[in-house]
Amino acid sequence: MYSCLVARKELFLFKYLGIPMSYGRIANKDWNQIEERFQKRLSSWKGKLLSVGGRLVLINSVLSSLPMFMLSFLRIPKSILKKLDYYRSRFFWQNDEHKKKYKLAKWSVLCTPKCVGGMGITNLDTQNICLLSKWLIQLINEDGIWQQVLKKKYFNNKPLSQIVKKPGDSQFWSGLMEVKDFLLARGKFVVKNGKQVRFWEDWWVGHEPLMKQFHGLYNIVRKRNQTIIASVFSRIPLTLLLLEEP
Repeated sequence: MYSCLVARKELFLFKYLGIPMSYGRIANKDWNQIEERFQKRLSSWKGKLLSVGGRLVLINSVLSSLPMFMLSFLRIPKSILKKLDYYRSRFFWQNDEHKKKYKLAKWSVLCTPKCVGGMGITNLDTQNICLLSKWLIQLINEDGIWQQVLKKKYFNNKPLSQIVKKPGDSQFWSGLMEVKDFLLARGKFVVKNGKQVRFWEDWWVGHEPLMKQFHGLYNIVRKRNQTIIASVFSRIPLTLLLLEEP
């Protein structure tokens, strides 16, 4: 009986646009196809016949684009990211040879933009965060079918800023929750009705969030992570609001 269930589970796993589809969580072994594609692509190149500029172009145009579909939907595991960076770094410095050579700079330095002294190599971790953040931006600003499904399942009448990762969440949603704080800390919000924007933590007025502009005041705030409408306007007397109307 057990072997039959395992066989049915393996048959259910299929790929769509290069992404494994399954009713369960995708394990690290399912990312092996990306590693295999890296190795296959590197084996067909003769790095020793290429200049540094040629290897740099190939890394950015080909190697950095191979995991694009997976990075658009799933948060890449740290172990897989480390391996992919190893393949790219080895090709850049060692011409894909196994003989070790002295590396003149850290890989993190090479992945910085050229304007600040780097080589402009695509940072896969940053790219992964940005691709997943696009889903959150569409979730906030648009109201399509998939947005309604996610809001119905996960929001529970709460703003995005107050939702946290919970056990049992889908792998796709868990990835979005991991990059949520990165997005909220760097995006400026339009207030509108004030139900989706946090008063202290989100950037909606000035050049940075109020928690950074008034750090001392934020330290004595009792209720944090509250939206504008919940923390401010709900406590303003109605007579004061009437006096401010034209």
